[in-house]
Amino acid sequence: MGAGSSGRLGIIDAAELPPMFNANNMQYIALMAGGDGALRTAREAIEDSREAGRADLDALLPTSHDALIGVTSSGRTPYVLGALQRARELGLLTIGLVCVRPSAVRMERNCTVVVDPVTGPEVITGSTRMKAGTATKMALNMISTGVQIKLGKTYGNLMVDLTVSNHKLISRARRIIRTVAAEVGLPPSYASIFTDDDQLDAVIRRCDGSVKLALVVVVSGWGIDLCREALTRRGGALRAVLEDVRFETASRVFKV
Repeated sequence: MGAGSSGRLGIIDAAELPPMFNANNMQYIALMAGGDGALRTAREAIEDSREAGRADLDALLPTSHDALIGVTSSGRTPYVLGALQRARELGLLTIGLVCVRPSAVRMERNCTVVVDPVTGPEVITGSTRMKAGTATKMALNMISTGVQIKLGKTYGNLMVDLTVSNHKLISRARRIIRTVAAEVGLPPSYASIFTDDDQLDAVIRRCDGSVKLALVVVVSGWGIDLCREALTRRGGALRAVLEDVRFETASRVFKV
C-alpha cells in the first residue's frame, strides 16, 4: 500500500508477478490512496487520511496469514501509517519500506520489518519520485522476486513457472526448457526438442502453456497427468521433482 509515486510503484510490481511467475492475481494486491483512478490522475489529499488506509485494508478482509508492505518514501504518509497500524492489529506480517531515518514508520513500531535505505536529498527538493522512487522500485523488486524464489517459481536464474501467452514468451519458453534439459538430460523420445521447435511447441501446448509442466514432461517422459501430480506433491518445486525423476530413473535402471 502506498500513496502517489510509492503507490504506483507498488501497483507496477504486483502487476508483473502473474505473467512472470504464474502468480495468482488475488495473491498479490496493490492498493494506493485514491484507488486505481489515482494511477493517471493525482489525488493527493486522500493520502492524509489514516482512516482511509485502514478502511482500504479492511475491505480486502485480510487475515493473520497475509502480509502488508507499506510503502512511503517520506516514512510518514498517514494513509500508509493507518494501514500498517490496522494490519498489526489484525496480526498480519507488516513490512515498512521508507527512504529516510528516522521515520514515523519505525517510531510507531507497527512493522515486523522496516526496510529503510537512506537516499538523501533529491535533485529537486521533495521530489521523492526521483532517487527515493528508484530505490523503492529496486527494493520492491528484491522483495517480490525473493518471495517467488522461495516459492519454487525459479530454477537457478530461470523463471520456469512462466505461462506462455505471446510470441516473445514462446521463444523464452523454448530457451528455458532447452537449458534445463541440457543440464539434466532427456529420454530418447524427446531428444529432438533441441532442434525441433514444432515438437517442443506441441508439448508446451499440451501443457496449457505451462513451462514448468512441459519441462517435467520432456525430462521424465511421463504422461502429463503424472507430471502434474508430481509437481503438486512437491508444492511446485521443480528441482525437487527433477530429483524424483532422477531417482525413479536410476531405480528402474538398477532393477533391470
